[in-house]
Amino acid sequence: MGNEIKAQIEIEVFDSRGEPANQMHFKLPLEDGKLPCIFDALKFAKIVDRIDDPIFQKKVSVGVFGVALGPNDPIYDGDRIELYRPILIDPKKIRRKKANQNKDAELKNKAKLRKERKDLREI
Repeated sequence: MGNEIKAQIEIEVFDSRGEPANQMHFKLPLEDGKLPCIFDALKFAKIVDRIDDPIFQKKVSVGVFGVALGPNDPIYDGDRIELYRPILIDPKKIRRKKANQNKDAELKNKAKLRKERKDLREI
C-alpha cells in the first residue's frame, strides 16, 4: 500500500517580485503519473501562459529552494518554487567596496603622514 502513486503533488510558490511578497499553496494534478515541470506549476498557478514568458528569459529568475532552475526542470511533492526579483546591484561590487573602504582610509593616512614628514624636512 505504500507504493501508491499520488494523483497530485503539493507545491508552494513564493513570488518575491512584488511588495509585499506573495505566497501560494497548490495541489498540482499529475498527468499519467508524469512529474510536472516548473512551467506546468506556474501555468497552473496562472503566473505564466507560455514557455517563452519573460520570467524564463532572465538568467536567474526562478528556482526551487534557492537553486536556480529552468522552466523544464521537474518538481517534486513539497517543493517550493521561488520567483526572484532582479538584482539591482552586483553583490561582488558591494563586498569589494566595503573591503576597500578601510584600505582607502589607511592609504590616505599614510599619504598625509608622508606629506607632513616632507614638510618637516623642508623647514
